[in-house]
Amino acid sequence: MINYITGYRFDELNILIQDLGGKKYTAKQIWNWLYKKSVYNIELMTDIPVGLRIKLQEYFTISPIKIEDSQKSSDGTIKLLLKLYDDNLIECVIIPEKNRLTLCVSSQVGCRFNCSFCSTGKIGFKRNLSAGEIVYQVLISSDYFGKRITNVVYMGMGEPFDNYDEVIKSADILSDDSGLAIGKRKITISSFGHTDNIRRYTEEDIRYKLAISLHNPFDEERNAIMPINKKYGLKELFDALKIYAKKSNRKVVFEYVMIKYFNDSERHAKELIKLLSLLPSKLNLIKYHFNSESKEFTSVGEDSAQKFCNYFNNADFPVVFRTSRGEDISAACGQLSAKNNERVLI
Repeated sequence: MINYITGYRFDELNILIQDLGGKKYTAKQIWNWLYKKSVYNIELMTDIPVGLRIKLQEYFTISPIKIEDSQKSSDGTIKLLLKLYDDNLIECVIIPEKNRLTLCVSSQVGCRFNCSFCSTGKIGFKRNLSAGEIVYQVLISSDYFGKRITNVVYMGMGEPFDNYDEVIKSADILSDDSGLAIGKRKITISSFGHTDNIRRYTEEDIRYKLAISLHNPFDEERNAIMPINKKYGLKELFDALKIYAKKSNRKVVFEYVMIKYFNDSERHAKELIKLLSLLPSKLNLIKYHFNSESKEFTSVGEDSAQKFCNYFNNADFPVVFRTSRGEDISAACGQLSAKNNERVLI
């Protein structure tokens, strides 16, 4: 496995650098180069002694990740196709907004859970990403766009809680005040509802935002599109989330992809209200995004989407109809598949 310098928390790097002969302040110098000055070539870190720089170059890899392709949506969203050291491909998505710049990062190459509406699962699971590879997605995206990433969402390729340790480690690095200093409230980790690691997340009192990809409030129907629901059913999931919400004193954000004739009825809305009223919640409604691997599904029309939204008028939790971003370049929710489109870089 490649040893990324971007995969170390500050305290870990500090100890390691001193073991390699550096001073107590050397780790701080390196972090300044990496996260403040966007310099990733150790040779250019000129305030570090030459002898130590040679050792660091032998010990660490900084940036073997390369932009293989990029696409820009009509709405300004940018999708980057990244090639890793082993030639595997992943995608991340830059979403510019008025007061923030959000990056949707991947946590795995592929995904093992094969949700039927999602393109990523169709390519299968290849491997987990290291914390260093996740952090570097933020660095390379910020450099590409020419602006600092302000918000990070773990909603790209893969199931973040299936790669729990590296995901949490990467979020700790991104949020460290001595580095990129992305606020914990500006980092969101999304899961299908990996109950075991939601409980662990709660016990460890980790404070990043938690989002749950729900998509159906009935076990039998959810089983049909999310096979993992057979292992982690809704009762077990909501039991774990109630404990999380109580201990963290935070809302759980639920993501709900509206699929025509499947989960967009009044019956579904009523059951959602019943479930989400069990704990502090927020519901994000999203139209299903077409992908060629899931032709059996159809997105709801604007009228149907609004009708479904209206069912929640008296709900005791906020409901947001989230605008799709990047759908025309297959960068929206459920569309990432890391295919090389052989396009010229923009």
